[in-house]
Amino acid sequence: MDIYLPDCKYYDDVLAQTYSKAPMYHSIAMEAIGEMVRQTGRAVFNEEGIITSGVIVRHLILPGHTKDSMMVIERLFERFGDDIYISIMSQYTPYKCDTCPELNRRITAREYEKVIDFALKVGVSNGFIQDMTVADESFIPDFNLEGV
Repeated sequence: MDIYLPDCKYYDDVLAQTYSKAPMYHSIAMEAIGEMVRQTGRAVFNEEGIITSGVIVRHLILPGHTKDSMMVIERLFERFGDDIYISIMSQYTPYKCDTCPELNRRITAREYEKVIDFALKVGVSNGFIQDMTVADESFIPDFNLEGV
């Protein structure tokens, strides 16, 4: 592999268990990302801005969980520094969840800005951010499994 694009969803194991039934998620994800970085080395982009080798870690902010997002970003940066790029995503799309009503909304611009500001404050400079419009209806795929 030349390029890896893993997700790092949670820092808090309670959130990982509650939302994904994934005990010890963060420690396992960090070890896996560490192996990816070991295999590819520092992220490298060509003159057109296209990644040619390395790791870009995606993190999707969940509504009401900016503190967890900040911990994910802080731990990624502490461990990997500028060897990786961190993609901080605003595109969480809510779904009707009776057991997790706190997830039944999109993130706010304030929540997204809070996490971005934190990333900059701790020193993240290799990263990507999104326009808040990526969570608009036109960007949400039809999940009815027709035409796939």
